[in-house]
Amino acid sequence: MSQVGGAVQRIEKRTEERVEKAVEQVAGEASATMTASLDASNARAEWIIAATAKLEARQLWSAAAMCLVLLPVAMVVAGLWMGIAGLITGVQWALDVDVSVWLGIGRWLVVGTGLAGAGYGVFASVRWVAGLVETWKGRGMPKWPRWRKR
Repeated sequence: MSQVGGAVQRIEKRTEERVEKAVEQVAGEASATMTASLDASNARAEWIIAATAKLEARQLWSAAAMCLVLLPVAMVVAGLWMGIAGLITGVQWALDVDVSVWLGIGRWLVVGTGLAGAGYGVFASVRWVAGLVETWKGRGMPKWPRWRKR
């Protein structure tokens, strides 16, 4: 009986050792698999972060380009505003003569010259924008106005 008991104890001990080794092996394999999975996830996260940084940089340049595009528009709006304000002020100045007819005539001549200059400025600006749009359409250099010699 004691031999059978000893044999059973030895079998139990060997089985326990085998189970411990199997558990350690499975835990090691699971740890390695988990580490590989985490490394792959980290690599994907780093790639996403790099792509996001590229997009942010492009958006920054797009915002800067938009500001540079809107700056001339703001200048044109400000120029129109100041031109209109100047014309209104000029007309008020020309009308502000008490009794002197010659002073009124002289002031109206100055205001007329200013209006002519402003009109030419508008004409030149419209002609320039039309030429620019025609160039952007891909037709080559602008051919307008037609009276220009080629």
